[in-house]
Amino acid sequence: MARMRRVNARKVYVTYGSWCVQDGHESAEPLYPDQGGGRPGDVAYGAGFLTEYTGRFDVASAGHTHTAAVTVEQWDGAPPPDTRRRWDERSEVTFASASGVAAFWSDGRDAEVQLLTPGTWRVRAYCAGREAVARLSREVGPVLDVEVYLLQFWPAAAGTTQPE
Repeated sequence: MARMRRVNARKVYVTYGSWCVQDGHESAEPLYPDQGGGRPGDVAYGAGFLTEYTGRFDVASAGHTHTAAVTVEQWDGAPPPDTRRRWDERSEVTFASASGVAAFWSDGRDAEVQLLTPGTWRVRAYCAGREAVARLSREVGPVLDVEVYLLQFWPAAAGTTQPE
């Protein structure tokens, strides 16, 4: 049975309806679209909740500009699906981090989390508060902690499971 090893809470400033997690080593920064990659901001226009790239994944938010709460859990194996709250979205990607750091970006580097080890991870992402943040972003502008995320990381070698 998988066990949770570490939990971190972070804030991410969402801009243009998206943010991303990428390897923390600056020289490992992925390429932009005209060079075969992608960049934050592209995902808000129909690519889906999560978009996976080499060394990075993009997260599509339901709000244009706001601050979201992100909880990062690190597990030693594939965790069971999270049932602590009702989630609007959930998806999985593979994330490789040679540095052992997951850096959170939007229009700049907002935060980072030290991973248990460098390597390849599976990440299950959940999101709640999407309807409210979409409405409030239109009606009042930037809001704080209306949209919340849970990111569960575990070593890719431990297996892959899709949430129910």
